[in-house]
Amino acid sequence: MNVAIIGSGISGLGAAHVLSRAHEVEVFERADKPGGHANTIAHDGLQLDTGFIVFNERNYPRLVRLLSELGVRSQPSEMSFSVGCDRCSLEWSGRRPFAQPLNAASPRFLSFLAEVSRWLRTARRALEDGSHVDGTLLDFITERGYSRRFREHFLVPLTSALWSTAPERALDFPAGYAIRFFHQHGMLGFGRFGWRTVAGGSRAYVAALCEQLRGRIHLGLGVRELRRSPDGVILRTEDGEERRFDKVVVATHADQALRLLGDPSDDERRVLGAFGYTTNDAVLHSDPSLLPRRRSARASWNFARTDCDVSSGRPTITYYLNRLQRLEADQEYCVTLNRSEEIAPESVIARLTYEHPVYTLESLAAQRELGELSGPRHTVYAGAHHGYGFHEDGLASGVRAAALLGVDW
Repeated sequence: MNVAIIGSGISGLGAAHVLSRAHEVEVFERADKPGGHANTIAHDGLQLDTGFIVFNERNYPRLVRLLSELGVRSQPSEMSFSVGCDRCSLEWSGRRPFAQPLNAASPRFLSFLAEVSRWLRTARRALEDGSHVDGTLLDFITERGYSRRFREHFLVPLTSALWSTAPERALDFPAGYAIRFFHQHGMLGFGRFGWRTVAGGSRAYVAALCEQLRGRIHLGLGVRELRRSPDGVILRTEDGEERRFDKVVVATHADQALRLLGDPSDDERRVLGAFGYTTNDAVLHSDPSLLPRRRSARASWNFARTDCDVSSGRPTITYYLNRLQRLEADQEYCVTLNRSEEIAPESVIARLTYEHPVYTLESLAAQRELGELSGPRHTVYAGAHHGYGFHEDGLASGVRAAALLGVDW
C-alpha cells in the first residue's frame, strides 16, 4: 500500500517510522527541514533546542521507546519554574520561594504561598472525587474563593507557560483537563519526575528517523490540496503535480488540515474547525537580562510580565537552556517567547515562530470526536492536538494512525 504523510513533525515522522515497516510511505513537508517543534540550532559548537526540549520517562513512554530503538541517548535535565511581575516587584520560584529576601517577611506573600498549598490539596481532592471539574479553571478557582494574587502570580503563569497561551485565555482551559495534566506531571505536590533532554539536541532523533526514510521525505514541498476519490487520495503539491496514494495521514495542526481539504465533510469542517491556535514569536539569544534579576530566582522556565492585569497580552516565557540542556558554556543561552524588542540585538542567534493549540471546553469536546474522522475516505489524522499538545501526544497520535492502517508498533 502506498501511504502519503503530510507533515514531518513528531506525529508524521512517528507514523512513517511504523508504517514504513509494511508499506511504501512518502512524507511531504512544506518547510526546508524536518522535525516541526523538534528544532535544534547549531551555534558555537552547541546544539540548542528551541521548541521541544524536555521529557520524562513516566509520561513519555513512546518517546522513550523510540529513542531506544533509534539508539539516541538522553541525559538528565532540570525542571523548575519562576514568576516575575514588574508591577508588583515580585520574583519567586518554585524551588526557592524566598529567593527575593523580602518575601520571607511579607504577609501578602506568605498568604499567597498558603493559597498555593491549598490549591495543591483542593486540586488533588477534586481529581479523586470528580467534584466540579466540568467547567473552566476560572470557574474552579472562583467557586473556591481564590484571590487575584494567586490567580495572576501562580495559576495564570503556570497554565500560560505550559501551553504557551495568552494570559487572558489561560483560565478558559477546561479544569478537569488541566488538573489531570498537572497531576500526571507531578505538579500537584507529590513525586519527583526524572526529566531528561535529548543528548545533542532533539535534531538527533529527527536525523535518525530521516536516515531510515532516506529518499522518501520531500522537504520544501508542501501540499496545496488533498482530495479523496473512491479508490484513494490525490495530493496536489506546490510544484503543481498531482500524486495518487492509497491512503493519507494528515499530521498537521487541525486548522492546517482543514485548509488542505478540497472536499471536507460536514464533520471534518465542524471538528477540525473547533481548534484554535496561538502564535508565539520565539528568539534564541544570549541576553541574560530576560532572566530573573536574582540568580537564585532563576529557573528552567521563567514567566515574566510587566503588569499582572490579566489582559496584559501574550506571555513572556524564557527557557534557560543552560539548565535544561546542561550546557557547558560561559554564556547564558535562552529561548524567549514574545518580548523580542527587549532582547539585545547583538545577542540574537535566531528568530522563530511557533503555534500551539488553545484548549477550551469547545475544542475539548471536538477532540473527543477526532477519532471518528480517521478511516473514512482513505484519510487518517494525527497531531499533538489529539492529546495535551505535547511531544508524547504527537507521537501517540502517529502510532495510532499507523495502527488504523494495519501496522502496530
